[in-house]
Amino acid sequence: MHPLSPLLRGGLALLVIAGIVIANFRDRLVELFFAGDLLDSEAASSAVDEADLITFIMERGLLVVVLGGALVLILLIVGISWLMWRFATYRITDEAVETRSGIVFRNHRRAPLERIQSVNLQRPMLARALGLTKIQIVTAGQGGTVELAYLGHQDAKTVREQILRRAAEKRNGPGAGVAPLAEIQGGAAVGLDGAVLQAADGLVGRAQDFIDTDVDAEALASQSLVKVPVGRLLGSIALSWEAVSLVLVVLAVVIGGAILSPYLIFGIIPMIIVMAGVMLGQFNKGFNFTLSRGRDTVRTGAGLTSTMTETIPFGRIHAIEARQPLFWRPLGWWKVRITTAGHSIAQGGQNSSQNVVLPVGVEADVLRVLDTLLPGIGDDEAEIAALRDGLSGPAHGYLGAGPRAGWVLWWGRARAGIAIEGLGSEDATLRIRRGVLTRSLSIMPIVRAQSVQLRRPLVHRALDLASIQAHTVLGPVRMEVRGLGLGDAQRTFDALAAAVLRIQGAEAQRIARAHAEGREPEPPVPPGPSGTSPSEPAAAAEQP
Repeated sequence: MHPLSPLLRGGLALLVIAGIVIANFRDRLVELFFAGDLLDSEAASSAVDEADLITFIMERGLLVVVLGGALVLILLIVGISWLMWRFATYRITDEAVETRSGIVFRNHRRAPLERIQSVNLQRPMLARALGLTKIQIVTAGQGGTVELAYLGHQDAKTVREQILRRAAEKRNGPGAGVAPLAEIQGGAAVGLDGAVLQAADGLVGRAQDFIDTDVDAEALASQSLVKVPVGRLLGSIALSWEAVSLVLVVLAVVIGGAILSPYLIFGIIPMIIVMAGVMLGQFNKGFNFTLSRGRDTVRTGAGLTSTMTETIPFGRIHAIEARQPLFWRPLGWWKVRITTAGHSIAQGGQNSSQNVVLPVGVEADVLRVLDTLLPGIGDDEAEIAALRDGLSGPAHGYLGAGPRAGWVLWWGRARAGIAIEGLGSEDATLRIRRGVLTRSLSIMPIVRAQSVQLRRPLVHRALDLASIQAHTVLGPVRMEVRGLGLGDAQRTFDALAAAVLRIQGAEAQRIARAHAEGREPEPPVPPGPSGTSPSEPAAAAEQP
C-alpha cells in the first residue's frame, strides 16, 4: 500500500484523539507527572491554570521534558503506522485478489475473480489532497467486499484495470479483457526539453489527480453515454420529496409559531440541518455524474468533495428500476437505480451512493441506461416503443389490476401492471409498473430470479385479488405488483414459473457442458459494440 495509507486508516484519528485528551486533561496530566513540584507550594498549584500552563512549564524548566514526551508520542505513532503499512499487502493472481493486514490479529481476505461484481474507486477529500485512492472490490455474498486502502491515484487506476482484465479473461477466456494501457495511451510528445516537459507533466498530473478527471485506458476506450448537467441536478434536488417536505414543514411551523408561540420555530432547526445535509449529500453524489461503457464493463463516476467511480462487469445487474417523483413529471425527468449482488442491505451497500446509475435524466437518457445495463433490451424500434410505453404510456400488453383493486391500491390502480417480455427467448424479462406519487418501471431478467411467489393477504382474499413477487438478491428494486385479479394472477404466476425453470435449466446445462469439457462457459452472445453482455458463470449455482 501507499506509505501514507495508515494516516487515512486511523493514524489521523489517533492524533486528533490524543490532541483532544491533552487539551481537556492537561492540568491532570501535569498533576500526575509533576505532583512533587506542585506540592511544594500552593502558588505552584494555582499556576496550573489553562491560561498559565505555558508560563508554568517555562518557569519550571519543563520545556525539554514536554517536548521530549511529545516526540516520544509522535515516534510511537509513526512506528505503529510503519508496522501497519509494512504488514498491509495485496496481490492479484490468475484466480483471485487477496489482501493481508494486521500486526497482532492477522486478516487475510480473498475475492475470487469470477465472483467480482464491481470494482470501485473511492476518494474522500483528504485522500484526494494526498493523491491517494481506495479500491473497493465488491463480490457476491454478505461481507464480500475487499478493500485496497490506499494506493496512489495512478497506481489505483492501473490496478483496477488489471483486476477487470483478469476477471474478464477468467469469465470469457484469454484476450477478453480491456486493452492494455500502453496500447491506448499512445506515444509521448516530442520536440520539447525532456526535463521541462517531465516537470510540467508531473504538475499537471498532480492537479488532474486532485480534480479526479479519471482519464485512463478504459475511459479512453469507453463510450460516454450519459452526463448530468449541474442545473438539472440542482433542479431535481429542489423538486425532490425531501425538499418539498422540508418546505411544507417549515411553513407549518412558522404559521404555528405565529399563532401559538414563537418558540415553536426553534424546534424546526434540527430538522432543517438534517434535511440540508441530506440534500447536500445528494448534490455531492450526483455532481459531475457520467455513465460510460467499456469493452467489458459499465462505469459510473460522480462526486464533488469526495469522488466515487464504480465499475460493474456486464451481466452483474439483477434488477433495474426507473423512478419519477410527482414534481419531476412535468419536466420528464427520471431516476434509475439497480440491484447488484454484493451490496447487501445489512452492510449499508444498497443505498443512494452505490445503487444509483442515473441521478436525474430525460427519457432518452433512461433508454440508453436500460440498453447499457440490460444489453439487447433496446435493439429495435418496437422494443424502444415498448419501453416508452411502460415508462409513461398506456402500457399495452401489461396485465392490469383487478376490478376491485381500488380498495388496496387507491389511485395507483390505473398504473399497476405486470408483463413478461420475450417469453420464448433466453433473454426474457419481467416488467412491473406501479406508483402514483412516484411512478416506477422495474425490469428483471428472468434468469436472475431466485424464486417467484403468489400471495393473498387478508384484504386481497376478501376482494378476490392476489399479488405476484419475484425474488432476487437483496436490494432496493422490489419486483412485486399487488391488486391483480385472482384468475389472471394464477395464469401469470404459472407462466412466470415455467419461464424461470426453462431459462435457468438451459443456462445450467450450458454451464455443465462447458465444465465437462474443461473450459469456462462462454457467453451466449459475445460482447460487442452494442454492449451485449456475457452471462454470469456462477448464476446457476446461485439459484435454488
